[in-house]
Amino acid sequence: MKIRRVSLFLPRDTRWYRMLSRQMAQGFSQAGLEVSYCCGLLDQAGLSDWINQYRPDVIFEMNRARNDVPFLPKHIIHICWLVDFNGRVISDFYGSEITYLFSANWLDKFCYDGFYRWLAPGACLNDYYPATPDVRYPASFVGHIPKPWSMDELDADISADSIPLRFGEVLPILESRITSQRNYLNVHDDYLALLQTVAKEHFNRTVKLTNKLEYDVSGRLIRMLNRRELIDNILTVTDLALFGPQNWNDWDVYRPYYHCQLDSVMQMRQVYAGSQINLHEGESAHFRVMDCMASGGLILIKKNHWDELVGGGIRNFFVPGLHYLEFDVDQVGDICRYYLNQPLAAQKIRSAAVKAVRQAHTWRHRAEAILADLAGLGYKVAC
Repeated sequence: MKIRRVSLFLPRDTRWYRMLSRQMAQGFSQAGLEVSYCCGLLDQAGLSDWINQYRPDVIFEMNRARNDVPFLPKHIIHICWLVDFNGRVISDFYGSEITYLFSANWLDKFCYDGFYRWLAPGACLNDYYPATPDVRYPASFVGHIPKPWSMDELDADISADSIPLRFGEVLPILESRITSQRNYLNVHDDYLALLQTVAKEHFNRTVKLTNKLEYDVSGRLIRMLNRRELIDNILTVTDLALFGPQNWNDWDVYRPYYHCQLDSVMQMRQVYAGSQINLHEGESAHFRVMDCMASGGLILIKKNHWDELVGGGIRNFFVPGLHYLEFDVDQVGDICRYYLNQPLAAQKIRSAAVKAVRQAHTWRHRAEAILADLAGLGYKVAC
C-alpha cells in the first residue's frame, strides 16, 4: 500500500480550527497528497462513514491517540499531534504509529516505545505575508487569559481528609512554588504532584483531585501567572494592545488595554505587522509565532529552558537576535525600550524572519517532514 490520502481531524468546530485545518490541508496537498479534513473528533459511526467516503491511508488527529479510537481499522496509519493535554496525563496518549509533541519540554516525559518527536507548527504564506504596515500599536499581545478566581472557587474544599482545606488557602503558596520551580515543571503530572506536596507540607492534608481542579492547577493557573507577570512588566514601559477572548474584560487592571477578539486572518496579519513589538509567552515555537514572523512582525518571545534542546526547541529553527527577540521577564522592559527606539534594527529582524519562514517553515515543509518520517518507518509514500 502506498500512502496517497490523509484525513486531518482537529478537536472542535471553531473559527480558529477551521482556519488552521484549511492551512494544514493546503500544506499536505502541496506535498502531493489527497486531503480531507474535519473540525471535530468523530465517534465510531461517524469515523466509519468518513472512512467509507474518503478512504484515507493516514488519519492525523490533534489531541487524540490511537488508544482513544480502538475502532479505527488496523490498516489505517494513525498520527497523533499532542498539542494540549486537556487535563489528561501524558501517559494517556499511546498506540499511534507516530506521536508528535507540541512542546519540546514534553519529550523526556513520553513513556512509550513508538516513534515520537517534536513537531512545531508551520505558516501559511497565502494567509500570512508582509505588507506595508499601518503601525498602530507600540506593543501587542494576542492570546487569552483565564477568568479571575471566583469566591466560590477560592472557598471550595479540596481536602480528601475529614478536615477541610480551602483552595484559596493553598493558592498563594502554590503560586510562589510554581514561580520558583518553573524549570522543573513540565507536564500535567508535575503540577499535580506539587499541589499534593504543598498541601501535605503546609496543611498536613491530601488533596482530592477532580477534573476541574486538575485543569485549574495544570492549565489555568499557569497561563494566569505567566501572562500577568509579562503584561504587568510591559505596562511599566509602554502602552499595550491586548487581543483575544473577552476574559480580559474580567480583569479590572487589563480592561483599558483590551481591543477585541481577532476573527480573521486579515485582522491577525494587520496586528502582527502593525505592532512595533509582538509579545509571546508560552511554547516558543507556537502557531502565533510562525504566523507573526511570516507576516513581517517583530516578535519578542519569553525564553524557555528547552529552547536549545537538540531535536526540539525554537533554536533548532531560528536564531535569537537575528529572527526574533528573546527575553527573561526582568529584562523585557529594557528590550522593549531599545527596539521601540531602533526601527531599523527591528526591520532587519522582521525581514530575516520572513525569509527564514518562507525557506523552511511553511505547512508544506511540515507535511513533507511528516511524509519523510513515514518513509523512515518503512511506509511507502506515493508522492
